[in-house]
Amino acid sequence: MKVKIELYATLRDKYGVKGIVVECDGSIKNLIERASKLLGRDFFDEVYDSKRNFVREDRIFTINGRNIKDIKGEIRLKEGDVVAIFPPIAGG
Repeated sequence: MKVKIELYATLRDKYGVKGIVVECDGSIKNLIERASKLLGRDFFDEVYDSKRNFVREDRIFTINGRNIKDIKGEIRLKEGDVVAIFPPIAGG
């Protein structure tokens, strides 16, 4: 299935794209692994925590506008979903 990843702020600047469409099996980890093949291995480490086997806590992930932290149970992506990734927010 195809899922769109949108990058924001410093992630957009670092990887030089606003978004990419990725073919994946419906899992978040597979989506990030496949995106890493297009954006480079450091993208995986930038957004995924292998120790927790989930997205990094200091990144904001949304699926179709809904924060991933608010989704209960196993997360399964569907054809046409849009995953937005934001870097940590700093300032004050």
